[in-house]
Amino acid sequence: MRSIRRELESQRDALTSRISTSTRSTQDDDHRREIFKDPFGMASITHDDEVVAAVVDTRARQVEEIDRALADIDAGRYGICRECGEEIPKARLKILPFATRCVGCQGRLETGLGRAA
Repeated sequence: MRSIRRELESQRDALTSRISTSTRSTQDDDHRREIFKDPFGMASITHDDEVVAAVVDTRARQVEEIDRALADIDAGRYGICRECGEEIPKARLKILPFATRCVGCQGRLETGLGRAA
C-alpha cells in the first residue's frame, strides 16, 4: 500500500505543479498588454485562457480524486468499489490508481444504468 500511496502523492504533486505553471502562463502581463493592442490578438488570448482554464479544471478534479483515494487508503477502504462493495481488480488500480468503482459499475454509471456517486 505504501507504493500506491507514494505513486498517488507523486501524481498529485505533478498535477499541482502543472496547475501552478498553467496559471502563471496566463499572467504574463507585458506580453498580454502587447497582444491586447490587436483585436485578433485579444481573441486569441481569450481562447487560450479558456483552454488553460479547462485544463486546470480537469487537473484540479484529478487532484480531488487522488485526495479521495489517499483518504480511502487511510480509512482502509482503498480498492473497494463504492457501488457494489467488491474488490476493484489490481490491474484497474494499476492503470487508474484513484478508481472508486470496478469496471462493471463504472460502465453502468457511464451508460446511465448506475446510480450517481
